[in-house]
Amino acid sequence: MAAILVALVITAIFYQITVGRRPAQAEIATKTLVVARAELPLGSVISADDITVVEFPAQGYPQGGFENIEDVVDRSITQPILANEPVTLGRVTEKGAGFGLAPLIPEGYRAVAIAVNQVSGVSGFILPGSKVDVLLSATLTGDADRLTTTVLENVTVLSTGQKQQPSANGQPENVPVINMLLTPEDAELLTLATQEGRIQLVLRNPKDESETAEDRAAKTSRDLFRKVLPPKAPARAQASPRPAPRKEPEVVVMEPPAPKIFEIEMIRGNKRSVEPIEQSKSQN
Repeated sequence: MAAILVALVITAIFYQITVGRRPAQAEIATKTLVVARAELPLGSVISADDITVVEFPAQGYPQGGFENIEDVVDRSITQPILANEPVTLGRVTEKGAGFGLAPLIPEGYRAVAIAVNQVSGVSGFILPGSKVDVLLSATLTGDADRLTTTVLENVTVLSTGQKQQPSANGQPENVPVINMLLTPEDAELLTLATQEGRIQLVLRNPKDESETAEDRAAKTSRDLFRKVLPPKAPARAQASPRPAPRKEPEVVVMEPPAPKIFEIEMIRGNKRSVEPIEQSKSQN
């Protein structure tokens, strides 16, 4: 009994020492954070039913996050937000800025929509935020070769969607549409290109900012068969026509007028004669 009592006393002392040395757990500070209830697509306007608030640790609070639902309602989505993802200032527009694509267009730019197919649209791999080059294939007036050239480079895709238009047999069909962010000058160039020939989009790495189209010549149909066709002879420079020989003015030699002849009747005795006398220059 004495041994058991001593053991209990030692256990109690050891427990008190161990518990006393444990630091008290500090309470974690939290803040309310607005998150999406479901996925919010690009261009949609946030309503109160689309979002909710959760408690989030203050130490790792997202930059640009919102604490109150009222601060987020009536803002448009500039980048898609997934379910339970925080709504931050960088993914929404100003309050009351409108809906659709208009709030997403920076000042000085335009949104231009072009219809594409599965080939020209890179099989659906072009997404909002992608970078593309715009190629044009056309035939110039009076030229037998078909040309392909890069019209625009490093263009930002603003959004993708679909529209209905009649097919070749008159039935409505869905056609992919891509909205691209362009300056007014590039928007005019792209519109002209869609009327001149066939447009092809080329997907590029968003980190590749190089623009080299001006350094490359346009490709022609002959480039496809350069291995079997003889090289094209360089066009001969047309010789400038020789100037016509200068015609010297004709010199007209004026002959002096014939001298006037006068007749003088001469009577010598009983003889009568007529003698001609030429008028001298001094008498002219």
